[in-house]
Amino acid sequence: MGVFTRPDSPVYWLYLETTKAKEKTAIRIGTTVAQQKDSAKLAEDRYHQRMNELAARLYQLPTAVPAIRFATYAATYRTDTIAHHRGARRERELLKNLVAFFGEDLLTAIDQDRVRAYQTSRSRTAAARTINREIDLLKAMLRDAVPKYLSASPIAGMRRLRAIPPQRRLMTAAEEQKLLAVGDPQDRAILILGRDTLVRLGDLLDLQRRDRKGPWLYIADPKAGAGYDVPLSPRAQGALDAIAGDAPYYFAKFRRAENPRDWPGSVRQRLEYLCRKVHLKYGRTHGGITFHWGTRRTGATALLMAQGKPLPVVQQLGGWKTPDVLLKIYSEVSRTDLLKAVGALPPRSRSKRKSA
Repeated sequence: MGVFTRPDSPVYWLYLETTKAKEKTAIRIGTTVAQQKDSAKLAEDRYHQRMNELAARLYQLPTAVPAIRFATYAATYRTDTIAHHRGARRERELLKNLVAFFGEDLLTAIDQDRVRAYQTSRSRTAAARTINREIDLLKAMLRDAVPKYLSASPIAGMRRLRAIPPQRRLMTAAEEQKLLAVGDPQDRAILILGRDTLVRLGDLLDLQRRDRKGPWLYIADPKAGAGYDVPLSPRAQGALDAIAGDAPYYFAKFRRAENPRDWPGSVRQRLEYLCRKVHLKYGRTHGGITFHWGTRRTGATALLMAQGKPLPVVQQLGGWKTPDVLLKIYSEVSRTDLLKAVGALPPRSRSKRKSA
């Protein structure tokens, strides 16, 4: 076997009989028994891949495809493919974790067993939902590598991890008022616009003063597709009017980080601070308030369920490509409705329901 270790090196080495060369790998030997077992198998896989690669080049096999390491392929994919996606910020974050694990692997070495090893490793620090999103990106990358680097994607159709949905909830009117009372003008405006206009957080952060024409906002580059106009409620107009200064962006204080991918995080950190200030729970892991569910989701639910607005109107207002999310909202039942169903709360009288 061409895999060996050296007393002065913490990684595995390869002896490639075809060229009589010794090659250093980036695979660390590990300290625990489990780590050593996993790393030894990975080193063996690397050895076989390198030998196959050398044989294909030496004998000029017609079936050989260009050999490329994942990190090299990912760098090109990041600039030439991800850069043109509307979810580019998030995909770049996902790609970092993939490169950290698969970086030195040849594309041809990434199979379902290797991906399962990644899932096991990532499960120590990330939730199943996050890991599934990362593997979805990897699937797209390997699919795009066909036929130049792969004859077929080895992980096509691979099952996703079972993910338990986090506990989420809508924001009540009382909770909203508490948060608005302690926020500054930009805090209040971003919460109100998210709730009343249903505009996504990323699109709110890109809003400029030139995008507003009276009671209308133009969302120039939304996630769902082409730009669209959204109407402003009276309180949303007032909230924007209250943002002083002449900065081109309405929510300039949330755009201070050098990397744009950190801007949404600054909004969430601010919301967490406001929640703490008024003694409200924050975060889905604690059954607390989150920005998306407290604004866009709460607003859409209110329009559909409480105000009875037509689904096509709400879909257009929120810029959804399809009505899937809104149909799901229709199928959900509030906790109050559930209590009424089992008789724990008295139903409203017919006269009150008519007047409402």
